Amino acid sequence: MLKIETETVPMQTGLENPMETQKKKIEPKSSFKKIHYALFIFVFIQVLWYLTFSEPLTVLMGGEPIFPFLLNDDIISRTARLVMIYHSLAVPFLVANTFWILEHYEIRKKWLPTLKVLLVPSAFIVGINGMIFAYTRLRLFHEFFTFGMLLCFIGGTVFVAAAWPVKGRFPKTNPSGSTFRGLNLEYFNLVVLAICILVSTIYGALAAIENFTSTIWGLEREPIAFLAEAIIRHGITFGHEHDIVQDMIVGHLHIQLAQSAAMVMLVAFRTSKMSGKLYTFVLLLTPIGIITLSYGAWVLNHYVIWVGAGILILGTLTMSVVGLKNTIKTHLGDDYQSASRSEKLKALFREPVKLSYYYLLAIAQLLVFPQIYVGLTTDGIYRLHSYVQLEYNFNVGHWHQLAVMIAVALMVHAIDHFKVKGKLKKILGWIFFIGFNLTFPFAMIHMLRPVEWESNLIFMNITFLGVWFLLTGFVIGLYALGKNVKTRPAAFKPLILAEKTV
Repeated sequence: MLKIETETVPMQTGLENPMETQKKKIEPKSSFKKIHYALFIFVFIQVLWYLTFSEPLTVLMGGEPIFPFLLNDDIISRTARLVMIYHSLAVPFLVANTFWILEHYEIRKKWLPTLKVLLVPSAFIVGINGMIFAYTRLRLFHEFFTFGMLLCFIGGTVFVAAAWPVKGRFPKTNPSGSTFRGLNLEYFNLVVLAICILVSTIYGALAAIENFTSTIWGLEREPIAFLAEAIIRHGITFGHEHDIVQDMIVGHLHIQLAQSAAMVMLVAFRTSKMSGKLYTFVLLLTPIGIITLSYGAWVLNHYVIWVGAGILILGTLTMSVVGLKNTIKTHLGDDYQSASRSEKLKALFREPVKLSYYYLLAIAQLLVFPQIYVGLTTDGIYRLHSYVQLEYNFNVGHWHQLAVMIAVALMVHAIDHFKVKGKLKKILGWIFFIGFNLTFPFAMIHMLRPVEWESNLIFMNITFLGVWFLLTGFVIGLYALGKNVKTRPAAFKPLILAEKTV
């Protein structure tokens, strides 16, 4: 927001009229560096803790967890623990995504303090108490966990009010191509996505309440925890067709992660500097994709899900190409038009962080296509008896893969946003570039390997090598971000906009 001040400056002689100047003062843009860093540190500590019980860390310990005395591995206890772990990671993850959106999209400032009070504590309350309850089963921590979830949900409703676009009134500035008939499509996308996330959250909450209390539909189910990936195959756990609770949980798991990926996509729309009619086209497609994808998950129709996913993939691939092109333009400057293809490619490789960011967003979309294939051929192929273990591994693995992709995209973007410079920035860019090229493609090959290759672990081992690259990148990245977390933008000097002399 601009504030225009007018002041009269007396001249040295009385023969001339006073000179009137106008000074432009720019209010500092909201910055959430400390919140970003705190959430990065918190989630990373959570992941390190959970790694002590799982691969790839346990393969170095003979396949055994480091703290086995904390585990009760009967089926129900393990299932309940995993459900709590998922949520204790998912809520801080969602809050982190929200603050990256706030970093790039100015909302109504009067709501910012409320959002901070609701969302930041909710991330830590859910994350900490969910972790403790998962391993102790002490009910008090579950109550705190539920309270944190409520804070986060209320924060989501406040966000909708804070970002709601109004023609000609909010937002005050509109990038080229971001409006349609006066309505800002960027903010329209934000609101549509936020509402879909809230609906999906209600979906999961109603299913959980019915599962454990039978107070919604009175199904009188046995109040035990279950995993969506365990019951997605008809009858694999309970021996009968899915009831409404099971369907809602499967839909809830399908959509929440996809919606988090859409949040990252909306951040990248701003960083890629898309503009003009192309941007308008992508912004018009995006809400259609979000609503279609969400609705498909709510009614558990893979064909509808993948129509929505296909629309979002098209928009994200377009954004990735534009982001890579603008990275080259920024590096070459006035020499861009006359540069050869090899010179442009060299310029791109001199920006490994931005290369990694947009390349990852692009390759992530390409790796979704095999997952679409599995979803559409599930009944004909993956429900065959010989595919039982492969299908289960895929159900678990593909959303782990998506979650790590989102985390890596956020970290790579943070390295650029925090202005990490010099050799350290380039080293980090290449570590992540190598890491995700080893991790994600080979993880997909491992999940889709033929049945006769089921015992072949070469692709899994390559995947684990890539994971160690990524973990190294996160450790060094957190160090680099910590060095820059306190830096502030240089103070803006008043600029003379106009002078009037006689």
